[in-house]
Amino acid sequence: MKSTIIMLLLLHFKILGYCQDTKSNGNSQEMIKGLQSLIIKKMEESHVVGAAIALVDDQSVLWSSGFGYADLGKMRKVNAETMFSIQSISKMFTATAFLIAVENNRINLDDPLLEYYPSFRIKSRYKTQEVPKITFRHLLSHRAGLLQEAPLGNNYDTVHYSFEKHVESMNDSWLRFPVGKFYSYSNMGFDLVGYVLSKQSNMTFPDYMNKTLFTPLGMKNSTYDQQQVYNTGNFAKGYIESEELPKTYIADLAGGGLYSNVNEMAKFISFHLNDCKLGKDPLISSELHSQMYSVQYPLKNQSSGYGLGVRVKPYHGATLVQHAGGGYGYRAIQGWIPQYKIGVVILTNDGFGSSFSDEIFSTAMNEMIKLRLGKLPASYIDKQIDTLKLPADYLSKLEGTYKTNRRLISVINEKRGLSIDFNGYIVRLFAKSKTEFFSKEGDQYVFSLDERGDPKYFINLNGNNPDFYIFNDKKNENKGKIKPKWESFCGLYKGYNNGQKEEIKVLTKNGFLYTDFGGMTKVTEYQPGIFFTTDGESLIIKDDELYIGNRRFLKE
Repeated sequence: MKSTIIMLLLLHFKILGYCQDTKSNGNSQEMIKGLQSLIIKKMEESHVVGAAIALVDDQSVLWSSGFGYADLGKMRKVNAETMFSIQSISKMFTATAFLIAVENNRINLDDPLLEYYPSFRIKSRYKTQEVPKITFRHLLSHRAGLLQEAPLGNNYDTVHYSFEKHVESMNDSWLRFPVGKFYSYSNMGFDLVGYVLSKQSNMTFPDYMNKTLFTPLGMKNSTYDQQQVYNTGNFAKGYIESEELPKTYIADLAGGGLYSNVNEMAKFISFHLNDCKLGKDPLISSELHSQMYSVQYPLKNQSSGYGLGVRVKPYHGATLVQHAGGGYGYRAIQGWIPQYKIGVVILTNDGFGSSFSDEIFSTAMNEMIKLRLGKLPASYIDKQIDTLKLPADYLSKLEGTYKTNRRLISVINEKRGLSIDFNGYIVRLFAKSKTEFFSKEGDQYVFSLDERGDPKYFINLNGNNPDFYIFNDKKNENKGKIKPKWESFCGLYKGYNNGQKEEIKVLTKNGFLYTDFGGMTKVTEYQPGIFFTTDGESLIIKDDELYIGNRRFLKE
């Protein structure tokens, strides 16, 4: 059946008429024609069911269009008004609304969370009092040390909870890192921001967003009400390839619950390209706007990272401000370049996780830059840096596996020097000092060592994500000592991830307890039945239930 549907998809891509709005000259028409052909080709290759795109400048929508299908069963086509779940792009909107509240002197970025939510608490394995340190700046930049998911209503939960119950459940969570220590991507953090905005205004979070942002920008259809979206008749169903996923009600509204379409998201981009002005008056000051687009808590020489609700990085002579989102059969990316006054948004019901949206986004952005400037400037400056040859036995100490979130990578010492294996993509490193390395692509890698000179973690300063990779294990480690109770924890556990079945294992290896969640990850016992992974995720086992970072799995 699946192969039949895919064949129908390929046939219909050849004959589809696409809804589009075009305001462009001859040169941009050629660009749009090329993008249309590329989108059709790549959708066929990746089996993407439906997609919508908008190209924007500070004056207007240059082009918006729909491709493919919103509903395969009814053969209902996507157009520029089709509503999609935009997932984590929602964080851009939450951060913008918060900064408007700051501009109106209702709240401050560096105010403590407890000042507005005094009953908030969280479990911690650290000796110092961490919760009083959490500010809204920490929450909006993923530096509060929180786990990604809340206990109730998370992306692994199959029960429908209200936004309020979802936020209240965070009091039963564990802190992942000390506040401010590491970048730690967290839906919880943004939902706490949304919760405070709601309580402070005596409005529901959706009503607050409508009043503060959507209504002023003319985003009349954008909503957090999934049922309202379903009732419109013009919404995209989520798919994994051609398999339709069931409707899912999202509890983490501020972190990932918004539904919108490319035409309305284009208005949001134009708002930012016009310095957050409505008419002559800015809703956000230039100083606050600049903070939003700046890496928060930057390390020395760090130019890429997370600002306030946005990712930022140098991009062809300017700064790219963007955010992606994905889950429940959807994948999307939105971004703009303030200096060039251009932006792109791509929405898809491609839940397979293909590279389609990223590839189309990059191509469209690059073509718009060339149209605006007449050329595509270099993306980074190739600087000559003196290299240092380090002894092989020293480099061997840095070898091993390192973990961040659901990504396990390997640092390898070979004859030619140190390399990093990013799951098959090899990056060769050149030493600048004993702890500082760089790649020929211009990225910088800084290792942190303990008092014995063993690695604790490294950070890629200028990668797309400001992730810390924390040391996990290495070959020929000293063997640990297995506790008899641990054997009862071992086995296969099953759960759900964004509505899809997922399996993980708990096992012993070299005298230690491990889980294969996101790669073979060592876990350390904190209390009986309570463990923590190398990269700080809580792993709690209660009878046949396992909770890893608040994600629930049942033993098979």
